[in-house]
Amino acid sequence: MEKWIQELLKNLDKYADENMKQSVLETCGSKCPFSHMPDEKLINLRKASDNEEDFLKELEQIWRLKKEGDKYYIVFDQCYCPLVNKNLKEASKTMCYCTLGSLKHKFKITLGREVDVNMIKTVLSGDEECRFEIKI
Repeated sequence: MEKWIQELLKNLDKYADENMKQSVLETCGSKCPFSHMPDEKLINLRKASDNEEDFLKELEQIWRLKKEGDKYYIVFDQCYCPLVNKNLKEASKTMCYCTLGSLKHKFKITLGREVDVNMIKTVLSGDEECRFEIKI
């Protein structure tokens, strides 16, 4: 499967512009089967929280949500995607749009609204971490 994904991404990189690559992979991200925090768990956590602020505080404790000043970030210390992380040198950073889409989906279903997410850093781009700003 990894070889197939690698070939798909290579062809997306070759034939599609950045907007198209982002659109395709973001859409796939909402269906990611490899998420650290399954949708059901997030939804149940949100339902158990008194309000949005309590929900976000709980996410800071149990997930990768970090609040720095008045901004929120999801931070991964490495690439956890099993479709590309076995060979990071050959992996396309296009795959990171999948994570972007997954995060947008997760915050939409738990907060009940569209949430902007910005990809700040990614391991596949050569950074030491993956960092996504969550605009709440």
